[in-house]
Amino acid sequence: MSNQIHPTAIIGDQVKIGQNNIIGPYAILDGNITIGDNNIVGPYSNFSNNVIIGNNNKFTSYVSVGTLGEMGTKGDVFLPEGIVSIGNNNVFREFISINSPVRRTSTSIKDNGYFMSRTYIPHDAQIGNAVVMATNSSIGGGCTVGDFAYIGFNASIHQWIDIGESAMIGLQAGVTKHTPPFCIVIGTPAQIFKINRVGALRRGYTEQEILEAEQYLPSVIQEGFVSENRIITSIHNFIKGREETMKRFV
Repeated sequence: MSNQIHPTAIIGDQVKIGQNNIIGPYAILDGNITIGDNNIVGPYSNFSNNVIIGNNNKFTSYVSVGTLGEMGTKGDVFLPEGIVSIGNNNVFREFISINSPVRRTSTSIKDNGYFMSRTYIPHDAQIGNAVVMATNSSIGGGCTVGDFAYIGFNASIHQWIDIGESAMIGLQAGVTKHTPPFCIVIGTPAQIFKINRVGALRRGYTEQEILEAEQYLPSVIQEGFVSENRIITSIHNFIKGREETMKRFV
C-alpha cells in the first residue's frame, strides 16, 4: 500500500520509506533515515541524522529522534557512523527525545516498548524488549535497560547504569547503582525493596520460584548464593563483577 504523507511534511532526499506509513502535518525527516512499514509519524515530529526504524511503530507527536547527544559544556558530538536504531511495535507518546550516540555506535531500542509522554532516551542508551517508561521518567547517557523493565513516573537513572530484566524502578526514585533483574527499587538514593512478583508472574515464572527468590534475595546479593532457580540465576549472573556495589544496595 502507498504511504500517506501530509503536504506540509518535509522529507529529505536521503530518506527511505517503506509501505503503508503515515507521515503527519509538519513532520520533518531529514538525514540518512530508513523507515520500514506501517509506521505512524505524528505532527511536528523531527527525525534527523542516522536513524533506522522497523515496522509498526507509533510516534504520536512532537517526538525528536536522532538529535545530537546532550554533552553540556563539553560540546555536543556527532558520530558520522553512529545511528539510532528502533525495532518494531513501539509506542512513543508526546514530547519524547531520543538522542544519537556519542561513545557507542548506536542508541538502540528493541521491540514492543511503550514510552509515555516526556520520557528521555539519551545518547548511547540500550533499551531492551517490552520496556515501559512512565511519564517524565529519564535515564542518563549510556544506560542499559533490560527486557520487561519498568521505569516509574518521574524516576531518574544516573548515566551508565545497568537495569536488569524485569526490574521495576519506583516512582520518583533516584537510581545511582546498577539494579539487579526482578528487583523493585524505591527512594532516593534508590534501595532494593523486594522481588518484582507481579512482573515475574506475568512472564510465567512459578510461585515456587518467586517464593524462593524472595526468601534468598539478601543472600544472593550479599553472599553470592546461587541455585537452579531461574530468577536467582538471572540475579546472580547480573551481579558478577559488581559484588561490592550490590552489597551496599540492600
